[in-house]
Amino acid sequence: MSRASVLLLNPNRMLPPIAPVGLEYVANGLAERGYEPVICDLTFSGDWRGDLTRALDDTVPAAVGVTVRNIDDAYFASQDFTLETTGEIVRHVTAATQAPVVLGGVGFSCAPAQVLSFTGAGYGIVGDGEAAFPALLDCLEADGDPTQVAGAAFRLPDGRLHVTPPVSYDPAEQGAPSRTYFDNPRYFAEGGQLGIETKRGCGGSCIYCMEPAAKGNRVRLRSPEAVADEFAALLDQGIYAVHLCDSEFNRPAPHARAVCEALVSRGLGERLRWYVYAAPTPFDGELAAAMAAAGCAGIDFGVDHADEGMLRRLGRDFGPEDIARTAEACRDRGIEVMFDMMFGAPGETRESIAWAIDFLRDVAPGRVGLSCGVRVYPNTPLAAMVREGGPLEGNPCLHGAVQGNEDFLRPIFYVDVAIGEDINAYVASLIRGDERFLHADPSETDGNYNYNDNSVLAQAIRAGERGAYWDILRRLAARSS
Repeated sequence: MSRASVLLLNPNRMLPPIAPVGLEYVANGLAERGYEPVICDLTFSGDWRGDLTRALDDTVPAAVGVTVRNIDDAYFASQDFTLETTGEIVRHVTAATQAPVVLGGVGFSCAPAQVLSFTGAGYGIVGDGEAAFPALLDCLEADGDPTQVAGAAFRLPDGRLHVTPPVSYDPAEQGAPSRTYFDNPRYFAEGGQLGIETKRGCGGSCIYCMEPAAKGNRVRLRSPEAVADEFAALLDQGIYAVHLCDSEFNRPAPHARAVCEALVSRGLGERLRWYVYAAPTPFDGELAAAMAAAGCAGIDFGVDHADEGMLRRLGRDFGPEDIARTAEACRDRGIEVMFDMMFGAPGETRESIAWAIDFLRDVAPGRVGLSCGVRVYPNTPLAAMVREGGPLEGNPCLHGAVQGNEDFLRPIFYVDVAIGEDINAYVASLIRGDERFLHADPSETDGNYNYNDNSVLAQAIRAGERGAYWDILRRLAARSS
């Protein structure tokens, strides 16, 4: 008996292109449950309507799964509401087929009610999709009760949204995915890197972050051996530059070391160049040495700030001394360092911004990313704080889509009113052209820190550059100086 086909649709049109690692993991989960995953990747499509129509006609799917990786590009400078394109694509699907349309991904899971309403999709999966998506398909095929499917989101007959609480998927139970469903070599050629997860979830309490709501607030670890198998599978396809998609690779640190040991024991470290997101704590020279031996080329520390008071307000659990110590540990082991900063949160002043920039200039990492304005995402502590302040339209700290956007779905940014006029101009005056600082300045769209449609990046990747985007920009600047 032939297996039911499920069309997996990637609507992400951002460039440089990012391979949809989550959708590839879901494809493996579907195959393991007896479904046939069929891919429709619109990232490289010159005529997405025509390509999508042909995919629907050729497949006649039992269901269509759509990943919602982003709802916007998270930059105050551009405020690109990418969910508009996704919504247009979903509406094209619903008009062309009677098959149920099921949304998933981080962008969906952070605001399921809002995204379902905006796109008009029938169903969604909140949280992990590897087991929940095929379980929902089994239920719909049997005409069962979808309220019994963990993570299922849909509208009841009376119009109310129902979300069954998700059950955390344990990635330790699964081996390495095949990584063969998408055209990964093309993504590598045009995007410069691919992604892998070594764990899922985040136990942090950052006030702005949607990751705990979208991926769970409990960290779940993959087998280090399975991670090494996945690296090897990508290497077999000629892909040697990888970015780990973990919220923070070094939490917990023993698992991070175990992953490094697995890569070294397989002889993979000398063939790889990989990058991670990490926290300044726990981090020491021993971990840095293990990561360097395993092929780690660079670490992006999402420190958010350097001022002690602002770190506490943002929900961070480290201090400036940890930031400085971490930079030194990486420098001693030859690992490039990026610090990501976020200016404008509640309590921010011009003085706290100036102090942080001066501090980081002294610490001297390879690059510092400066984001001005904090995106207020739905279902985050920051959104609750803003809501407590009264109507959005009357709040002088809010910028962007403040009218008719009570659910925070469209881009809306917080910049503390104490900073005064034009935070971007003020930050530009402080960095004074220092090339170590990547500033998302709306007046310099080709050279700024926004990776979305960054022509400098795209040209460099076409010319053969590979790796994390911030490191590509660093290398370009080093060669031109």
